[in-house]
Amino acid sequence: MSLRIPFTTVIHSPSKPEIVLANGKQFIVINTSTGEVVKPINENERKQEYSELYRIMTFNNDGSLLATTGDDKKINVYDTSDWSLKLSRVAHKRINSFQFNHASTEIIIADKFGDVYAHPNKNQEDQKEAEKLEPIVGHVSMVTDMTLSKDEKFIVTSDRDEHIRVSRYPNGYNIETFCLGHKDVVTYIQLLPWNEGLLISAGGDNTVRVWDFLKGKEIQSLNIKEYIQPYMAKATDANSEEPMVRKLAIDASKNLIAVVFAKTNAVVLLEWTSDNTLTYKSTLETESTVLDATFDLQNRLWVTLAPTEEKGDLLAIFEEKNGKYEHLSSKEQHVKQVNSIETGLVEKMPDLYTIFGLRKLLDLPDFVQTPPDKARNKNKKRKVEETK
Repeated sequence: MSLRIPFTTVIHSPSKPEIVLANGKQFIVINTSTGEVVKPINENERKQEYSELYRIMTFNNDGSLLATTGDDKKINVYDTSDWSLKLSRVAHKRINSFQFNHASTEIIIADKFGDVYAHPNKNQEDQKEAEKLEPIVGHVSMVTDMTLSKDEKFIVTSDRDEHIRVSRYPNGYNIETFCLGHKDVVTYIQLLPWNEGLLISAGGDNTVRVWDFLKGKEIQSLNIKEYIQPYMAKATDANSEEPMVRKLAIDASKNLIAVVFAKTNAVVLLEWTSDNTLTYKSTLETESTVLDATFDLQNRLWVTLAPTEEKGDLLAIFEEKNGKYEHLSSKEQHVKQVNSIETGLVEKMPDLYTIFGLRKLLDLPDFVQTPPDKARNKNKKRKVEETK
């Protein structure tokens, strides 16, 4: 029996009421005001052998361009006026994070080998062009996320080894400072849109932290474990015993942050208060496991789900009413309409929670997450420690 592919990644346009949903080898675009499908999947390609080609997506500042990347290591840029493919480039290694610069002339990418590159926003002259690019920043371990400062003088990167580094841009060999304090992998970093002198970070250590990133100073550390632990799925190994943050979805107009965890049936809402403090607001429970979330231009929270039943909803929508976010009924026309969208089909559902592999509690093969040469060095260190 063919299974519906869930929407593994979701992102909302910064300029118009459109949401983009990753669906295996294709993506779908929905008008969030009407629920209508703007860009459906290709009906002739519904059945597919699963590959996550739209694992990461990002808009440029004005929303005129969408960049995507996935398992094929391609950087595809789409014109959002008609969703046509504008250009395609090949990255030398798999990308973990990327974004446009402010002028949209470059796409800054961070890869799983720990390097950051600036790709020109144009078609490649040849397939080897990516190999000729010089890295801007280099980490010993995998870079998990990155962001540029508003003035583009600094680039902030996080890695698997709990570090957050602030480097000069584009001369990343000049390190400004570090933001140190996390006790597990850092999976997500972002500048606060209402105060871009502050950085917010989260990962696998049950905390959301706020930093004065240019000084490397921690402003706040908020422990959020108690708010999500009751909604966690049963652990399948040591790496999945503790919560892991997948994403921080931010609503700049309401000063809200939705914390998305891997393999949980809830989203935690945090609020930035008038005294410049991050506080817990509420926990939004869902019927199925949460995959991703984003706010739309009407301050509604769209949550993508991995239902256990074939007819279960793939999307949940939360709307603010009287200061509280409520789960809109599946029977409401708007919700019913978006959940009736045709998706891709596969014979076997893939692992949707590979993010847990970023933890180091299990003695997994290092080459899964780390380059072979760096893996050998880590194994040597492990053997030395074991003999002490």
